[in-house]
Amino acid sequence: MRRALFLLGLLLSACSLPLTVDLPDQTLNLPGLGDTGGKVVYPQEGLSFTPPPVDVVRGVRVEGILEASQPLTATLEFYARTEDPGDCDPLPPVAPSVYLCSIGPEDEDEKVGEAVFNGTRSAPFTLQGGRLTEGIRQGRLWLGLKYQGLPSTPLTLTFKGMKATVTVGF
Repeated sequence: MRRALFLLGLLLSACSLPLTVDLPDQTLNLPGLGDTGGKVVYPQEGLSFTPPPVDVVRGVRVEGILEASQPLTATLEFYARTEDPGDCDPLPPVAPSVYLCSIGPEDEDEKVGEAVFNGTRSAPFTLQGGRLTEGIRQGRLWLGLKYQGLPSTPLTLTFKGMKATVTVGF
């Protein structure tokens, strides 16, 4: 009996099921910062959505497209956090809708991916990480960017068509 329960537990722990969660589009209106100086630009408002209807989330992969209001040649690094960026370093907002934050400890800000623009207005991206998984599980998440070499004129970046593939297990 004990052995049967152990085997059943082992089988259930090996089971996993993917679910898809649609995430809302998010827009970042950048005020012409050509370089974030090693800091991360976060939107004032985070993404809010209905979390997956399960308690055991083993991992998350988010895919989507980042669209720019003008052609870019740059690599943008994505960061995720589950805490309101208004509570980060006491830096004033660089624009009414974004914050420029120092990268906090690993339990606050985590690099989760990047997008590479090669003279284009859009770039696909894939994001993964523990902070991202926690945000998807909670239904609240902030996605931010760290970059250099962008135009020094205002720029709008829009995260579009984001879908989170959530791996759940028992």
